[in-house]
Amino acid sequence: MDTEVTTFPCVACGAQLAFKPGAERLACDKCGTEQDIPESGETIEEYDLHAALAGANKVDASSIAEGAKEVRCEGCGAVSVLTGTADRCAFCDSPVVIIDDDEQILRPESVLPFAIEKKAAAEKFRDWISSRWFAPGDLQMRAQQDAIDGVYLPYWTFDAATRTKYRGERGDHYFEEEEYQDSEGNTKTRRVQKTEWSDAKGKVKRSFDDVLVCATKSLPRSLTEGLEPWDLGSLKPYDPSYLAGFQAERYGVGLEDGWTVAQQRMEDQIRHDVEKDIGGDEQRIHEMKVRHQDVTFKHTLLPLWISSYRYNGEVYRVIVNARTGAVSGHRPYSKAKIAALIAVILLVFFFLCGGTTCCSGLIGAGGR
Repeated sequence: MDTEVTTFPCVACGAQLAFKPGAERLACDKCGTEQDIPESGETIEEYDLHAALAGANKVDASSIAEGAKEVRCEGCGAVSVLTGTADRCAFCDSPVVIIDDDEQILRPESVLPFAIEKKAAAEKFRDWISSRWFAPGDLQMRAQQDAIDGVYLPYWTFDAATRTKYRGERGDHYFEEEEYQDSEGNTKTRRVQKTEWSDAKGKVKRSFDDVLVCATKSLPRSLTEGLEPWDLGSLKPYDPSYLAGFQAERYGVGLEDGWTVAQQRMEDQIRHDVEKDIGGDEQRIHEMKVRHQDVTFKHTLLPLWISSYRYNGEVYRVIVNARTGAVSGHRPYSKAKIAALIAVILLVFFFLCGGTTCCSGLIGAGGR
């Protein structure tokens, strides 16, 4: 089912305007007219986490972009805001349907506009596919420009000041001379490393800025993390004009769950700080009590190009960071190509061994 919404009409011909990557303007594909996105005068703000968890700052989902429609995928369930046309899901290639949802959500605070055009993203996709040695030959047919969709993915960023009390042990290496007997029964000496452990405890501080958490359930984390890092310093205050011609997925990972993931990411750095504070050659951490203070967040949309396709009944995805061009993806393997490689290896082995005589000798040796 197609959905069409003329949210951003061209002043010259009335056709639908779309955001032009790299130029940060709206452009008409029919008559070529371009239109500036006016400066809103707004600034990007961080919001108090606890106030938001209590229900503050929520709006109707339909208010994200005036006149836009929300669609839900009948396959993976992804919900996206649409300002153009679509009849299939960008994440799994299944049909989409229009929904009428009054759910209250947190409005995006900022957006990172598309900088790489569709044609350039298609080239990245083709290069990635061609570099996969064991990809099926007909997979190249998927690397076409019209098979790639522009999508804004939802993200949370978190700031926090942390104070951590820890308890553990410090290990310092030392060496001792040790006697041993060699294979001939001779007594010899060697230096053996040992570790002396002592109790350790203390406190460490660490401030975190823009800890990034992807808020989609439509893509595996292994894929989205492959697009990092993002140039968050180029974020713009949210304006629905940036969504013109693209899809924007509604967050599937809520704020509270996103904060849980952020704390896990923070803990990795805090653990490193604790080990450094303990010192020595080895460290054991028995307990960490982390306090998070002044926790703030923002909801942002980050751009990517995505190709989702089905191959032998399975869904595969390749995504391109629409700012840096970084590519992350999954693809099927060609059993025929793998079998051919094995055959070539066996053939080379056959000739290196001197033909049937060597191979017969190997078989005979194996049978004895």
